Amino acid sequence: MAAIAGHDGHVTFASGYTTNAHAWSITDGGASVDTTPFQPTGDWTTRALAIADWNGEYRCKQVATLATRLTAAGGSYDSNAHSFSLELSAQDLLTTPFGVDYQTRIAGLLGGTGSYDCYLDATATLPQRGDSDTITLTIDAGKTYGIPVVIREIEARVSTDGSDRHATITWESNGAITRAGTPLIGATGAATFLAVGGRTYTGDILITRIGISMAAARDIAEYAFGFAGNGDLTAA
Repeated sequence: MAAIAGHDGHVTFASGYTTNAHAWSITDGGASVDTTPFQPTGDWTTRALAIADWNGEYRCKQVATLATRLTAAGGSYDSNAHSFSLELSAQDLLTTPFGVDYQTRIAGLLGGTGSYDCYLDATATLPQRGDSDTITLTIDAGKTYGIPVVIREIEARVSTDGSDRHATITWESNGAITRAGTPLIGATGAATFLAVGGRTYTGDILITRIGISMAAARDIAEYAFGFAGNGDLTAA
């Protein structure tokens, strides 16, 4: 027997982003159905397996660069922006017909939520709830999300010693999100999750969640991709 070290793992996805992938997890399961009749043999419960399903997550490292930034096209507050977070989501709609043994699905409505942090500016008007705008999140050179947003909440903070002089601005998407060079929510395709050597899980997936956060301090951040299986899962 040989234990798996981990560093030989890998992720491939036919229609998605896997740059600097460094971790993955899969849960393969399904419910059971109680089939116990009257007068069961020996008074014991009997069960049958229901249709199977699987889901998981993989993560890719991403470091902030000089190109990383946030800008607002209109009048929304973006002075001294120094960090942001973004969570994209896709509705998971089942399409499973009779005759298959794993759930199948398609993406429904798409959307996004997030927040960003600014150092309060001495000259700009302080931020206020209710603005509509389009913000651009630049992950790296040529890698952007353009997001029409509604500003849902502002948290402004000032302390006498200057240690806190920030605003956290929380938003929700308000229409189609555009992108360039960045991952697509709702993407589908064949994926392989390698543990080591020939030990793999393979199957089609639907990306249901993409999360990323970036900071000017250049702490290592990462993309987190949540997915749901779209058909059978094969283990090798």
